[in-house]
Amino acid sequence: MKIVTLKELAQILFDMKIVKGMPLFASVLQYTSAKLVKKSRTNKDEKNPYPDTMKLSKVSILLNSDYETAVVNQLERENKDETEYERGKNTMPLTFGENNQFIGLFKGDFVLQYRPNDNVKPRTKFVNDGKLIDKKKIEKFLPVVSEAQNQGTDREILWRKLYLKNVRKITVNGETYKVIQ
Repeated sequence: MKIVTLKELAQILFDMKIVKGMPLFASVLQYTSAKLVKKSRTNKDEKNPYPDTMKLSKVSILLNSDYETAVVNQLERENKDETEYERGKNTMPLTFGENNQFIGLFKGDFVLQYRPNDNVKPRTKFVNDGKLIDKKKIEKFLPVVSEAQNQGTDREILWRKLYLKNVRKITVNGETYKVIQ
């Protein structure tokens, strides 16, 4: 395992030469906001006592994948026409380097773009005030998960963009990098 700073990790990832559209398996340990709602979804009078809850997730991912190709290929597997896919607007366009299509810049911040490997379930723990919290305590404050409406697929193609500052550890090309804050 190599201990790296955020900028060192960004440079390592930008320097990785990967053929465009050739996915690369990796795993990432990410620390992000749980994005809990302010009031309970079951009782609107109950306020969320854990507003600053964070999510620590280990996710198996595919880097350098192409979203549109993945959707079209899934439609093909499901014997559906490509016209079922309604292209949406990319609200977070990244500026990529010349070597790959999985790390880029958005408004000056490093962003990792990936497709979660849906054959491996992510492992997630919730943290509040520096301590683990049981998911049962916050379930009614978790946001409702909605599926993509524009893909036209039965099996949704998931797509994520993660600020590199939220990466705690990443394993790619057989090497693990731990980010020091």
